[in-house]
Amino acid sequence: MAMSNGDWPADMLIEILLKLPVKSTLRFKCVSKTWCILFKTPTFVSQHLNLSKKNNYLLAYRYSDQRDYAMHLFVYQTLVPYHDLHQHLPTHFTGWHARFCVDNGLFCLLNPTDSGITLWNPATRESRILPECNQNFPPNLRSRLRTLGFGLDPLSNDYKVIYFRSFYDRETKRRGRHHAIYRMSTDSWRVFEEEDVQLFKDLRVCPNHNNTCVNGVYYWQAYKLPNPEGLFDFKVLAFHLSTEVFQLIESPIPQGKLLPLHDGRISIWDTERIGRSNEIWVLNNEGHWSKLLKIDPCLEMFGFWKNGKVFVQSENGQFLLYDLHTKEFTDFGFKGLKNIMVYTYEESLVAINR
Repeated sequence: MAMSNGDWPADMLIEILLKLPVKSTLRFKCVSKTWCILFKTPTFVSQHLNLSKKNNYLLAYRYSDQRDYAMHLFVYQTLVPYHDLHQHLPTHFTGWHARFCVDNGLFCLLNPTDSGITLWNPATRESRILPECNQNFPPNLRSRLRTLGFGLDPLSNDYKVIYFRSFYDRETKRRGRHHAIYRMSTDSWRVFEEEDVQLFKDLRVCPNHNNTCVNGVYYWQAYKLPNPEGLFDFKVLAFHLSTEVFQLIESPIPQGKLLPLHDGRISIWDTERIGRSNEIWVLNNEGHWSKLLKIDPCLEMFGFWKNGKVFVQSENGQFLLYDLHTKEFTDFGFKGLKNIMVYTYEESLVAINR
């Protein structure tokens, strides 16, 4: 793209602009029409996002039954507090306990008060309310269990939302499920056919805080209802965003957290069973799990930080760093509540508005 920039070479100027935070980039749109167009090009947006991932944030979301909740950001490299994202939620969003997914700086929010779904970019303050998905959904019924999946299709460069719902009609005693996928590029839903979801028709999918998206694949934990001995049969349900095909993977442990590793692999953390050591398993390219390591003591864990340290929550709700080598804990001043979830977040220029 030709740029009028005086004595500045165009390549050098673009390299400088790519390093600007989103807030500055948005402000500089008014410098010239050329800059405004540049900041919207897919190449610039993608390169800016890749650089943002090197200067990302830790997002700690906490909530309690007393409707006390927060979405705190910390500078990832130093864990210095940044600000509370909750203060910038879209004005129409009224839910205090939101289910959400995060990918490439975008949020997919499920409002618990009206089941509405919103895409939100906190950095640009843009949001999009998704159209309702009622195709093939029985009229006059309310959905009960709801689960989301969200991520970038790396082949089409399109963001997609996967939405699972179950329903129950008290009058007819009818039970059913509804599965659909939304494409941001077309602002439309497609309902999955029965054969598309036959693979996991007997499974229940776990809520979103134990699930994640890695390299264009969204992963959920799923389970069958307990057998006569009271045991659950856990699986990992994967959805490939490019091919829009589901895959069922055996789980190496009964229950845990699905978390991305820094090297781009998916892992599952066995932190759910009290009185046991924490085991971390990694999925290889052949679709098999291998045990990465075992961690003592047994505390709820939320993933690796750096230098051999992991995020943990103490029994009294304190959010800490645990050093695997020295066995020491570090408190960085974040008090958890009854529930806490941890994500990585990076600022993004991806446009949400139509």
